[in-house]
Amino acid sequence: MMRHKMIIRIVSVMVLVPAFAMAGLKSGSVVIYTDGDVEKLLEQNKEWSLWEDQRNRRYKRSYLPYFPVLEYHRFKESPSGYDQFVTDMSAVELKPFSSRESVRFTLTRKDLNKGLRNRFWRCSYAGQSSYRLSKQDLVTQEYSCSRYVIDKLNTQKIREKLAVSYSPALNLVVKQIKTNRQGKETRVAVKRILTPERATAKRIARTVYKLHTSR
Repeated sequence: MMRHKMIIRIVSVMVLVPAFAMAGLKSGSVVIYTDGDVEKLLEQNKEWSLWEDQRNRRYKRSYLPYFPVLEYHRFKESPSGYDQFVTDMSAVELKPFSSRESVRFTLTRKDLNKGLRNRFWRCSYAGQSSYRLSKQDLVTQEYSCSRYVIDKLNTQKIREKLAVSYSPALNLVVKQIKTNRQGKETRVAVKRILTPERATAKRIARTVYKLHTSR
């Protein structure tokens, strides 16, 4: 009898847990953000994930949540956008991917129209926190990064700051705060996730509309 009650209790708890949190995001899942942007997961592996937004722009993102976008393409028909890379990705891994709590790295950016240029980054692991999504508290890993330049006097000047909250369960950045050189903040967070089965054009449009009108 006690065993039967325990099974019922476990099943009831499982029903309350959203399907995407139990299984992770599958290809075809759609993520809707607080700023109204919509992205669809097209493909993923251990090294990167490929996303497409509502304007058909594509983003290839690294397995490291704090690392800048690996590839960005504006149009399928003509070459546009950029690639970004470092010599060795393992050299920029932070906790819990490695034992390091802070790293510096030079990012090479290859713009398909403007050529090559380097960008300097400094990133740190900031511990754990949580993010509430669909009435569930997700454990997150917190990271903070700064992009800087070095002037003629060999002084570092911050160009932008980035704070990232990453959910390992979803393999997804659920919140991001970007601060530019003037101190202006831009906050974006995950508001809804639709599984591939539910991610119809009609449901996406209705969800975005409800989020917009509820502000």
